[in-house]
Amino acid sequence: MRGLRVCLVAVPVSLVLFINCGLAGSDSAAQSKQSKTKAAQSKQSKTNYVRLSKPDTLTFDELVQLEKNATPPPKLAAKVQKRVTTPFVNNEAFYQGAKPKRPASPELGPYLRAVMWNIERGIQFDEIQIALTQPKKFDSLLPDGKDPKEKPLDADELKTVRQQLDILQAADLFIIDEADYGVTRTEYRDVARDLAKALNMNYAYGVEFLEVDPLNLGLEKVEMDDKDAQADIQKSFDVDKSRYLGMHGTAVLSRYPIRKATLRPLPVCYDWYAGEKKEISQLEAGRRKGANLAFMERITREVRRGGRTALIVELAVPESPTGAVTVVAPHLENKCKPECRAKQALQILEWIRGDPNPVIIGGDLNTTASDSAPVSVSKVLKDRVKDPDRWAIAAVKWSTGAPTILLMPVNMMRNKNDPTGFDVPIVSRKKESKLFKEHEDFRFDDGYVFDFRGEDARSAEDRGGTLSDSNQRASKGFECTFALEKTYGGLVGEYKLDWFFVKGFAKDSDKPGGKYQFAPHFAWTLMELNSAPVESLSDHAPITVDLPLTEPPPMRSSH
Repeated sequence: MRGLRVCLVAVPVSLVLFINCGLAGSDSAAQSKQSKTKAAQSKQSKTNYVRLSKPDTLTFDELVQLEKNATPPPKLAAKVQKRVTTPFVNNEAFYQGAKPKRPASPELGPYLRAVMWNIERGIQFDEIQIALTQPKKFDSLLPDGKDPKEKPLDADELKTVRQQLDILQAADLFIIDEADYGVTRTEYRDVARDLAKALNMNYAYGVEFLEVDPLNLGLEKVEMDDKDAQADIQKSFDVDKSRYLGMHGTAVLSRYPIRKATLRPLPVCYDWYAGEKKEISQLEAGRRKGANLAFMERITREVRRGGRTALIVELAVPESPTGAVTVVAPHLENKCKPECRAKQALQILEWIRGDPNPVIIGGDLNTTASDSAPVSVSKVLKDRVKDPDRWAIAAVKWSTGAPTILLMPVNMMRNKNDPTGFDVPIVSRKKESKLFKEHEDFRFDDGYVFDFRGEDARSAEDRGGTLSDSNQRASKGFECTFALEKTYGGLVGEYKLDWFFVKGFAKDSDKPGGKYQFAPHFAWTLMELNSAPVESLSDHAPITVDLPLTEPPPMRSSH
């Protein structure tokens, strides 16, 4: 699954930009800023930050109670509520002397590079860690030509992958969606902590869901017509009760110390407990389909407690006029209509309206224009079964006639290419446009806005246009961030689901000019890197954006 992928997204006429250049301050002003920054860094070194805050986890027996009881006992319900509203915070890296890399370039001066990545639970943890911390070993993950089904990268593809590896190495901030903690499918690993430790970063982690599916808890056994498959796949659900914690959520990893973190539940757009229980019950009633097909439909369902969240983290960044940068890490609902995702996004905006800091919103916004996520047989197996390749070809046969696995909703295919477009009912159902319009029109209490300027000179490959400075554009539309595997008969699907929105010091969301400190620049989508290994690192590609820590030099005029 390699090569260039282009996700088409039309640009609304109302968002066409007129390009200008900003002005840099004088040399004396720059020297003054440098002095202030050094003073702030000295002050930061003497500041006390929370070293470790780790809320209580739930016991295995408590997780079983959550699965069995629609209404948990009050004491347990209160514990769950605390668990999904209280983040883990760890500044151990700061106390061990970790400092930001603070890369610099002639175009931007010193900058903060942010990466947002949905890592698909951390299933490919070891390979992701190599990409982030040991780039010289990355070649060991690539096809070597020994398997005739795997084509080695050509020279140009290898060059692109290595360039994208270099982009990752300079990052001082990672926003991570879908990170497991204590779940069988990821070997009970604390994914956020282990990545932070490997990167020598501070981190905050917020639990989105408690995974209480009866298959995960060992309360339900695998039943299939194919008994060899049944015995082997059952091993994927054999649980170690002493290690199972069942947490799944969002993390912010940073070389800047964490001042504070909050975890806020978003408006509920889908009930992952009652909704999934109902679907499983209906599947049980339809057993006449055959056990193989019933099992494939069953593992598309996951009973969970909790719901979608936004993890809001304030970082101590001395170059900021306020001494801080706010990072907002949302994961919007996929099992709902676009209108409800827009409602979740609007709630986040209301929470941060009064924030005086520069703001980075980065997350998987699930902008599919539908009420379900793109899925294939290979993805379902990878998400739930330890050795998906062994049974993947057979699973396609088992799944014949299973629309929940092999058929995408028609509206998803119709709308996948234009999440930022206008909502024109019937003719063009671009329902996600409301979410983008809310961000474009939003004004913080201090008068600043999200940066939609999209100038050519400040965008990757000089491809300007709406949001191009914070989200890489392709020759048409945006580069895709999500792709299904082109294997085992599954549908091929490519979407732009992951986004950055940045508040710097722009007063007009569309008009170039003014200040560019903390404005988004040179966004990249690293799809070639993500899909280069024999097994893709995730079903989502990492995206990056650079924010100048000081006012950058003037740039050439853009057209």
